[in-house]
Amino acid sequence: MKSRSCWLIFTLIGLSLTSCGQQKSSQEIAETVKNSIVLISYQNESGHGTGFIVPGPTGVCTVLTARHVVEGRSLNLQTNDQKLHKTNSIQASPNLDLAVVTFQSAGEKCPYPSLTLGDSDSVKVEDKISIRGFPDRGGDKLVQFRAGGDVAALDVMPEGYGISYEAPNVYGGFSGGPVLDTSGKVVAVHGQTDTQLVAILDSQQASLSSQQQTVLKQAAARVAGGVQINTYKWGIPIKTYQANQSWENQPLAKADYTKLQQLLAAGQWKEADRETGNKMLEVAGRQKEGWLDVKNVENFSCPDLRAMDRLWVKYSDGRFGFSVQKQIYQSLGGTEKYDDKVWFAYAEVIGWKQKGEKGEWLDYSQLTFNTNAPSAHLPWHLEVLFGVVGVNLAVDLGGLRVVGLFFSRAETCKL
Repeated sequence: MKSRSCWLIFTLIGLSLTSCGQQKSSQEIAETVKNSIVLISYQNESGHGTGFIVPGPTGVCTVLTARHVVEGRSLNLQTNDQKLHKTNSIQASPNLDLAVVTFQSAGEKCPYPSLTLGDSDSVKVEDKISIRGFPDRGGDKLVQFRAGGDVAALDVMPEGYGISYEAPNVYGGFSGGPVLDTSGKVVAVHGQTDTQLVAILDSQQASLSSQQQTVLKQAAARVAGGVQINTYKWGIPIKTYQANQSWENQPLAKADYTKLQQLLAAGQWKEADRETGNKMLEVAGRQKEGWLDVKNVENFSCPDLRAMDRLWVKYSDGRFGFSVQKQIYQSLGGTEKYDDKVWFAYAEVIGWKQKGEKGEWLDYSQLTFNTNAPSAHLPWHLEVLFGVVGVNLAVDLGGLRVVGLFFSRAETCKL
């Protein structure tokens, strides 16, 4: 009788433990997370993203989201109770597609519950996941939406991406939302699709490991198939966020890049190029002079350089941007020290100079302001770097020294 009682006790304990780890229904998860999801919209443009409340400092509510959702934009934050909140701070990671936004809390403790962070290391292929967020369906009335899916692969990729999943019902607007396991715990931050990741990383292939190049080729093959519903979506494992929170105290971008984003999104390449030059001068405090000196280049704000570069890379599908230019310059042997041969070869490859020893340099009116231009053709930053519209004058001024310094700074800033 005693042994039977013991057996019964252990059975009940086992049932209790099992029930604690049981899967939650979609409705249960929705009820658990609904007050923690935050709609992130923009003050000067259409579109939106998603974020969610996580533990943070007292006196503020801390929202975790994707960097590409918030970088260079003026934000509106709306919680599930329809209250609008003014942004207190924005901290963006320099090398992960993650950002933290805070807004003021009425008291020391944030009134909105933090989501429970799970163990992303325990996620396995074919595990069920769901994504919470606000889908962009072209209307003004937005509601939280659940998109289910299966984990497809676990791969270490740039920007912190490490988990891909098949989630055919994920629309624009979900970026920055929580990826949840079947118990309702956050295992990743939703970020990009195959299509977006291929565009971003295509110009960086030389710096990828062989395994990463293989994963990228697989993603490109899925995109080339033309059926977007079958392409994967990607998230940053929550353990990656937990292990890399030191960036939350790093400097922010000094300028607002909303206008640049709008121009690039509209394909207004010439106007975007001019706006980029204006922003470079604004960041360095050199609007009056109209050009950057050696000191300005050596100390140029990394968050701002990255913000401009990411926008160019994103909207050109990887054709344009400082990082694309840097890769070509370095592939030709370019270093911090100026070299005539490298500079001339570089200018020929990206279409700033006609080929040959006697090939003429193009002036601004001769540049190609569309995506038929050679890779790395834009942005054209010579005027800002040299303070002149032509390159030949820059040689006389000794301005070419800043060429190598600029790409050295891009390397330091991890472009």
